[in-house]
Amino acid sequence: MGRALSRRDLEAAIEAWERRLRTWFTKDDDAILRDVNELDLGWGGIQRWATAAIPPIGSPHLDFACGYGTFLAELGWRFPNARLVGLNVDFEGPHARIRELLKEAGVDASLVRGDARRMPFEDGIFPSVSCFLGLQDIEIGFGEAGIRAAIAEATRVLRPGRALTLMDEFPLDRFEELLEGLPLSIMLRAERTLDVRWNREVATRAIEVFADGWVVQTRAIDPEEQERTRDEVRAKMTAEMEQQLETTGHYVPFGPVRMVVARRIEDKV
Repeated sequence: MGRALSRRDLEAAIEAWERRLRTWFTKDDDAILRDVNELDLGWGGIQRWATAAIPPIGSPHLDFACGYGTFLAELGWRFPNARLVGLNVDFEGPHARIRELLKEAGVDASLVRGDARRMPFEDGIFPSVSCFLGLQDIEIGFGEAGIRAAIAEATRVLRPGRALTLMDEFPLDRFEELLEGLPLSIMLRAERTLDVRWNREVATRAIEVFADGWVVQTRAIDPEEQERTRDEVRAKMTAEMEQQLETTGHYVPFGPVRMVVARRIEDKV
């Protein structure tokens, strides 16, 4: 990454790195699908905002339910000296490109295959932990019990006195409920709306892509259950699309991303 950049220059550099990675990531897509898949790189400015807002990460830093690895890339650009660890339940299917993506981004990360509900790490090994939009995927596959188990595990592997950063579409009061009873103290609550405005053509294609992705996350095997889930998700998102197009003239595919930063309470001596 070279010499340290000023805040303004760093923001400009990260935007430029996003654009280059976006071009690479969508190079085989048609024009409409490119608009849809470009969202994964940066999430409409959300990832840049998040990495700028969180406390400086430690080393090694764990990002769990890391998916494609795009947030790992953003962390690597923002904190080039940190050693990064990405945990995901698999690196197959839609996640198979993660190593290639990180190489293209110029970011090194150790990738660990594992279930976030039973993390394969020792207690208190990480000075910082994050999860970007991974809790909703865990919920699709494993319900609220899965989310609670993953957050408890993230707390367990976090060093006392250090920060856990969770980002998702959940309301802030739900985050507070999920953290209740854990040795965590919330130090920051924030939210940000995606800088995305899609027309009907792009939105309709996106809904098909998102419905297919939802089916994959459920891990359902029965074809009838898969199709039923796909139809339900498609119907719900289409209704939301129609309402947004009628009221605003465009479609924002997801609600605001909320961020909660919580510090693990120091162990009592």
